[in-house]
Formats: sequence, C-alpha cells, structure tokens
Amino acid sequence: QQHDLDRSSKIYDACLDLIPHSKFSFSKIWINAAKLHIRRKDLVSARKLLGKAIGLCGKERIFTEYIALELALGEVDRCRALYTNYLKQMPHNCRAWSKYADLEKSVGETERCRAIFELAVSQSALDMPEMLWKNYIDFEIEEGEGDNVRALFERLLEKTGHVKVWISFAQFEGTEVGKGVATARDTFQRAHDQMKEAGLKEERVLLLDAWRVFEKAK
Repeated sequence: QQHDLDRSSKIYDACLDLIPHSKFSFSKIWINAAKLHIRRKDLVSARKLLGKAIGLCGKERIFTEYIALELALGEVDRCRALYTNYLKQMPHNCRAWSKYADLEKSVGETERCRAIFELAVSQSALDMPEMLWKNYIDFEIEEGEGDNVRALFERLLEKTGHVKVWISFAQFEGTEVGKGVATARDTFQRAHDQMKEAGLKEERVLLLDAWRVFEKAK
C-alpha cells in the first residue's frame, strides 16, 4: 500500500528464510514473492526465485505459475523444460501431461504433441486416466486421423471394457472421421455381444439406449 516494492521484497525474503522448507513450505508465499519481482521489472530474480521454489517446495502450483509466466512471455523452450521437470516429479499427473500436449499443439508441433500423449498413457499409474485418454482421442479426431482414433479406442478397450468407451467408439464411427453408420452399428453390436456374454445387464441397457438415440439421429 505504501508503494515500497523494494522493502516488500526484503520482507518476503526474510519470511522465506524463516520457513523450514525441509519440513513444510507455502507455495503462495513463493509465488507472491516472485510476482513482486515481476512488478519491480526484475524477471531474472523472479525466475531465480521460482527455480529455488521448485527445489525447496516442489508443489504443483509452483510449476503451473512458473509455466504460465514463461508462456505469457512466449518462452516455449523454457515451458518445455519446466514441464519435463514437473512430470519427472509427478508422472501420475494427467492434467500436467494434457497441458504439455496442448502447448505443443498450440505451436503446431503435432508429432511432439502425439509423442507426449503416448508417453503419458504408458505411465504405470495415472490419477485421471479417463481424462487423458479422452484428450488424446479428441486430439486425433481434430487432426482427422480416423485410423489413429480407432487404434486408441481398441487399446483403451483392452484396458477397460466400460460401456461409455464402447458408446463413444460407436458414435465416433458414425461421424465424418469414422467409417460410417454401418461400422457404428457393427461396433454397437460387438459391444452388446461382449456385454451379454459377460452378463452385464445394466451396461447393456445403457448401451441400447445410446444405440436407439444414435439410430434416431440417423
């Protein structure tokens, strides 16, 4: 309030020196201190502080704020380096994988985007795998790569035979990128047969409802 940014920065430094970071830390203090450096037009100090924060605090919000800063500055290579570090620490984080892929897509790096998604779905443990697979499939649909979409659905069905995956697969086949209505019907039928064989009555009801809606729309 007194517009004394230099003194404010010293107070943040004193505060950060007092916190026992080996036991606990506060991402909000690191971020606010870095933003103060930016207000002082001292980008070098802001980056240095955020780098230190990653080392001592390492919380997700530190990474996202640092990446947002570099993205606003158009520093794509710095963003890539940050995402690499981010995902080394949190390889289970589907949101981070998706954001990284989105970055590559936004700069026209289609193959890099695809490679990131591939690396992401290969992780042994993921916090939101359904979101990650959906984003990967949506990416390939937007690229008009029908065969890639089909292959992804088949791979996903090997992991989970969830009715929603089958429905999405069948609906996709009925779109312009898919093979057409006949293939969509075949996919619905294939799903129905497998669920019937497995004795999944409730799932079959959901599937048949989606099939009826699909047929009405066609």
